[in-house]
Amino acid sequence: MNAEEMTTHIHDAEVLAAIRSVETRSSGEVRVFITNRSIAEPLKEARAVFTRLRMDQTARRNAALVFLAPRSRQFALVGDEGLHQYCGEAFWNSCAEDLAAGFHAGDYTGALIRVIERIGAVLARHFPPQENDHQELPDDVVRE
Repeated sequence: MNAEEMTTHIHDAEVLAAIRSVETRSSGEVRVFITNRSIAEPLKEARAVFTRLRMDQTARRNAALVFLAPRSRQFALVGDEGLHQYCGEAFWNSCAEDLAAGFHAGDYTGALIRVIERIGAVLARHFPPQENDHQELPDDVVRE
């Protein structure tokens, strides 16, 4: 994964459309965070970002973060406890493998969208939209 190539070839509008689509079918929250910093421990950093973005504050603890660090050629996936209880470690590992394969093939936006959709399927199954749902977190691709 080439950092510059990845950073410029992720189309925020398409990723945002996928996030919004997922969130209309569930009460869950999905965010993407892309850092330009070099990261030694992506999962540790992703968990810190998860907390900093207040993703651990959702009412049903059903948020997911896709954390990308192109400069370090690393990424991490974090699901809050409400979501994780339904999908487990094998799901996240499978998503990570799919993401890595897509990135290796140069399909940065497509790979990201496919993983968002997989997360969305779990969210829709276990966290369908509620009558009083409200947007708990911003829909955006955060770039730092």
